[in-house]
Amino acid sequence: MSVGAMSSRPPCTTRWPIPAISVSYQALFNDIEGRRDNFAYRYNPDGLAKQRTRAITHGLDVSHALGPSAFYNLSLRQNYFDYEDKLYDDVWDPRYDAAGPPITDPNYELGAVIQGADFTRFSQRTTTYLAKGSFVDQVNEFHLVKIGGEYQLPRIRFGTPGHLVASIEDGIPTLVRHVDEPPDYPGVVEYRPVIASAFAQDQIEWNEITLRAGARFDYFDARSTVPSNLANPANSIAGAPPSVPKPTSRKTSVSPRLGVAYPITDRAAIHFAYGHFYQYPPIGEIFKNSDYSILTDLQAGGADYEALGNPDIKPEQTIQYEFGYKHALTDRLGLDLTLFYKDIRDLLGVEFVSTYNVAEYSRLTNVDYGSVVGFTVSLDQRRIGILSSTLDYTWQLAQGNSSDPRETATRAEAGLDDRPRQVPFNWDQRHTLNMSIALDRPNDFAVSTIVRMASGQPYTPVLESGFGYGLESNSGRKPASLLIDMRAEKLLRRSGDFRVGLFGRAFNVLDTRYSNGFVFADTGSPYYTRFPEQTSLYDPTRFYAARRVEIGLRIGMDG
Repeated sequence: MSVGAMSSRPPCTTRWPIPAISVSYQALFNDIEGRRDNFAYRYNPDGLAKQRTRAITHGLDVSHALGPSAFYNLSLRQNYFDYEDKLYDDVWDPRYDAAGPPITDPNYELGAVIQGADFTRFSQRTTTYLAKGSFVDQVNEFHLVKIGGEYQLPRIRFGTPGHLVASIEDGIPTLVRHVDEPPDYPGVVEYRPVIASAFAQDQIEWNEITLRAGARFDYFDARSTVPSNLANPANSIAGAPPSVPKPTSRKTSVSPRLGVAYPITDRAAIHFAYGHFYQYPPIGEIFKNSDYSILTDLQAGGADYEALGNPDIKPEQTIQYEFGYKHALTDRLGLDLTLFYKDIRDLLGVEFVSTYNVAEYSRLTNVDYGSVVGFTVSLDQRRIGILSSTLDYTWQLAQGNSSDPRETATRAEAGLDDRPRQVPFNWDQRHTLNMSIALDRPNDFAVSTIVRMASGQPYTPVLESGFGYGLESNSGRKPASLLIDMRAEKLLRRSGDFRVGLFGRAFNVLDTRYSNGFVFADTGSPYYTRFPEQTSLYDPTRFYAARRVEIGLRIGMDG
């Protein structure tokens, strides 16, 4: 659990209706401030860094009907995101000096931090200008055509706005500042990639068959560079062939997609879908330390460096197949069965690069792969009186050679096979059951309950403390979990469009303590271990968030 304050305002929307044209402006503001959980700082919570997020999204939307069968939409938008993770804004703030570095005592309260300041300092500011549009035309009774596109210009600034290093000078503890001193103390860097996409789709209806065929085009230009000679990336090896900045290549991809639906009776239909999907990893992963200047002092057997970024990677590719069957069992109850398979390629992973001085470093690249196979069966009961409900069950098997981009490097450092055979992904959840029940009387009251049951996700067991060799990755299973959330609302007063209502929300009604979170690797349980890990045993943050009940008053206008 984390603590903090959140201020969020609903969208502010203004519309100017014009015959056949609709123009609207929308703005959304968000401001969140808090501190993350850290059990070590339980006696010094004010020493923890603060996290603050400010976000503004606003834009203009235009919709124009060209006739009874055609219209287009245009949108111009600006998205602003500002995230800060630091105790004080200014790196020169004297309160850093007064507090000093974090001080712990292993003989007191399991090594808790008893004084000092958290020196974490990170900021990320992103401003994105976005333009998109779409055109829809019912060409004739058989063809519905859709085309569209999107263009984004992000400006991303992230990094450390000043480093704090505790040192001893002339026998006196001193706090040293380093502001934008690469390669050891890099500052905030800026990147301006270009992102664009376009799509086209034709929906064909002929002889009771519905066919959707289309394609999507994606474009990404990191507008950055990578070293031309990876064996001498920082030009720090005397006599070796030099490296020069090499511009990254522009990445393009075309994603064909096809969907078919066909009724086999008046109450049942089958459907099939096939498609390619491309996705880029988070921008922060791509650009982190991507100038490789941190490797200036790289030597054989020297310090280890975390995997470096790589702005020249390709997007992750997923090829998805889906087959389904729908059946109206009664006028109020429907059955839906869907089988799916996903082939995942070019997942973000790590490669190891050897240099001319027999040193080695790791960097992100497209090396990992995986697959997901499973099925979902669901029942949907439409409203009978005031009652409606849904029930769905999913079985899936998700596996690959790596769940985390840096897992390859971690395994290699431990002397294990860095390219193991396929093992379950960290997020492989074999069984999932969801149920919702709602009682609703319009303009009076509404009560709903959501039940979520899940089997355990995988973990890697160990035989004894600090020794995990010989055990397969993700060969153990965490315990299953059950979560129940409830919501209720009662309309107290209505006058025209003006409404006043009382609402209540209850999260984790059963006060479940565990839901696919931390487990001890020697037991597979979150509650006990065979080894004296007192710090983890006493840390309550490893458990799921406790029961939370909210009661409030809702005042609003219809329309």
